[in-house]
Amino acid sequence: MNLQTIKNMLHLIKLEWLKVKYYRAFWIFLGLYVIGLFGINYVAYQFQDTLKGQLPIEFFPYNFPRVYQTIAWISSWLLYFPGMLMILVISNEYTFKTHRQNIIDGLTRHQFIYSKILFGTIIAILTTFFCFLNAVVFGAMYSGKFSLEGMEFIGYSFVQSLCYVFFAMILAVLMRRSGLAMAVFFLYGLIFEQLIGGIVDNKILNSHNFFYYMPLEASDVLVPITFGNKLFYKDAPSSGILLTVCCFYILLYCFVSIRKFERADL
Repeated sequence: MNLQTIKNMLHLIKLEWLKVKYYRAFWIFLGLYVIGLFGINYVAYQFQDTLKGQLPIEFFPYNFPRVYQTIAWISSWLLYFPGMLMILVISNEYTFKTHRQNIIDGLTRHQFIYSKILFGTIIAILTTFFCFLNAVVFGAMYSGKFSLEGMEFIGYSFVQSLCYVFFAMILAVLMRRSGLAMAVFFLYGLIFEQLIGGIVDNKILNSHNFFYYMPLEASDVLVPITFGNKLFYKDAPSSGILLTVCCFYILLYCFVSIRKFERADL
């Protein structure tokens, strides 16, 4: 990566920042993620601390190194907020025709959609940072020490964030309307993926593991609940295979989004 490429990237990031720094929805959805992550973990922490040593299973372990998995798993339920933010930011470009103005002002189509990919990556970095910060705080409060052991779950959380954000991106690029894209985002993630995976596994392939290769489920299984691997994911592929599948989907979302925007009518 040469100096000119870095300058171009920083220029595109600056353009995105100028678009969102006064955009109330950006701060609302980012704030909901941050507050929700801390709030849910605080309640779970109090629950686990109260029952410390009284149950054979720690439902929400906050001791190192397991705290990283706990925080990452709770974070996974809140990734719809950055996904919705991604949909709003892109769909607003179509609604207010600012994508046309950007291209008239000198951006190429490739640069425009690449700026959205950079924006999505930064959102994923931010969510992962807050995930790590919560893990350090609650882990230190619970066990009185700090450890980097188990940090791989923070990395898995980053990959999961990218999967959700770029899945939202491709929906926004294909549908252009925020309401429709959000509806599909929620319905697919919460209902349709489980339904489709179950039908394929039970009625077509007669298997028990196709579901793990679905777009969002592959990233979800990377970060299971702490006692869930043996209980819920007995037939799940290895972390290495799931990471490969997730990276494939991430690249596919970016590729299709780029091709669609470069060829579609403005």
